[in-house]
Amino acid sequence: MLLLPIYNLCPTQNSPVLRLVDGVRQFEPMRWQLVPATECALTTKLSTINARSESVFDSGLYRNLVIRHRCIVPISGFFEWKRNGQRSQPFKIHLRNEAIMSVAGIWETWRKGTPEEQRSFSILTTAANEFMREIHDRMPGNHRSLGRRCMARSENDEKESLQLLLKPCPSSWLTAVEVSPLVNSPKNNVPEVLQPAVAMEHSQQGVLRFD
Repeated sequence: MLLLPIYNLCPTQNSPVLRLVDGVRQFEPMRWQLVPATECALTTKLSTINARSESVFDSGLYRNLVIRHRCIVPISGFFEWKRNGQRSQPFKIHLRNEAIMSVAGIWETWRKGTPEEQRSFSILTTAANEFMREIHDRMPGNHRSLGRRCMARSENDEKESLQLLLKPCPSSWLTAVEVSPLVNSPKNNVPEVLQPAVAMEHSQQGVLRFD
């Protein structure tokens, strides 16, 4: 599978996802925004970009998927916006000491067994840890050992066992940097969206405004 750089992943776009296929870990691209199998087209009006881990086991849409269709979404970090008066400041949040963050997800297959078969996923979120609360009240469920532990568990694990994995990571693992407002547009899938805001302001010589 050829992987092209994704600097600004947006909902409905494809991202590499790690799942178990016949007991073997396998990467494949999936659509970010879970489309239920019952939808007539590969789209949905439901809010399925993220799924709240606190209620996922009680959800008619997710409760079977979280048992049978778990996955890992590997990312270098994620964007979140901090409200500051009338302004929203975009931040990239990532791990201090590791390049890749293992984010918990669940997936579904649309039109299984047909030529149109497609898979899509939701990211499982948790309440923010102390670090993230300075920016936003939610965050992806992630853990250094999440990939090994989540993928090793059987499909019949009990709810209590799985919930132990769906917790925020320690605040000390995370760091954040304010990035360019270029990230506000899904059209901007360019390395510049990852540049610190101050550096971008200087390099663009006034082309970008930060007010």
